[in-house]
Amino acid sequence: MNSVNDFYNDRLVKINWFEHCGKPMDRSIFKNNYIAVKGWREAEKGMNFNWDNMKLNVRNDLTLALHEHFREEYREWNKITMDVKKMLGEGVLKDIHSYIMKNKLSPNVYESMEWDLITILMEHAYSNLVKPGFYFELLEIYEQGHIPCGWKGKWPSGSIKIF
Repeated sequence: MNSVNDFYNDRLVKINWFEHCGKPMDRSIFKNNYIAVKGWREAEKGMNFNWDNMKLNVRNDLTLALHEHFREEYREWNKITMDVKKMLGEGVLKDIHSYIMKNKLSPNVYESMEWDLITILMEHAYSNLVKPGFYFELLEIYEQGHIPCGWKGKWPSGSIKIF
């Protein structure tokens, strides 16, 4: 398994959270289909049960692959998750929480981002066993200063919503 500490410091700590929300997305970096949402209210509206459920199903694909093919390594999941939650909680999630509170955004924004960041780190931890996918695409969005905020269509077809 891969260490999450270096990945966290090399990638997540360097993100300028929310910096480009509401601005055009750089298509040269993110080439997948996406829909740009127009404001925070639309972004918050997209962070709903359907979005959460879709992301859960995607993460379940990772845990299923680990359970079926890498059972011994999968036994470390809970320990790694606890370490990741602690690292995020003492780090970037503080800044994200402050921004959300300052801008009076829905708690759903924080919860969605927390879930994404945990799973991004989990995808990285197991990336030598299972190729990273959807959550690394979300990382690209965050690295551009935007946030993913929903899905239009039936997974895996469709487009991600980005603010």
